[in-house]
Amino acid sequence: MSTHLDVAGTVVLAMDGVAVIGTLGFFVPAAILLAVVVVAVVRDRRLAAQEEAEEATERARAHEALDDYEDIQGRRPAPERPTPPPAD
Repeated sequence: MSTHLDVAGTVVLAMDGVAVIGTLGFFVPAAILLAVVVVAVVRDRRLAAQEEAEEATERARAHEALDDYEDIQGRRPAPERPTPPPAD
């Protein structure tokens, strides 16, 4: 009889091991997939923010080149006067 109990205990132990392997086989790939998606979303948002900053810089440079900008108080800068040539 003790042989039968040992066999039954071994079978139960083997079934528990299969359940653990099955659980890991599901959750580990799911966690990896979730991590890949999170990294991709964060990278995409970072690149989008960087592109938006570059576009804003280009728009600011274009406005400055056209002399179409105002300071914080809403005043336009005074036009620059050309420097006269040095007298001989």
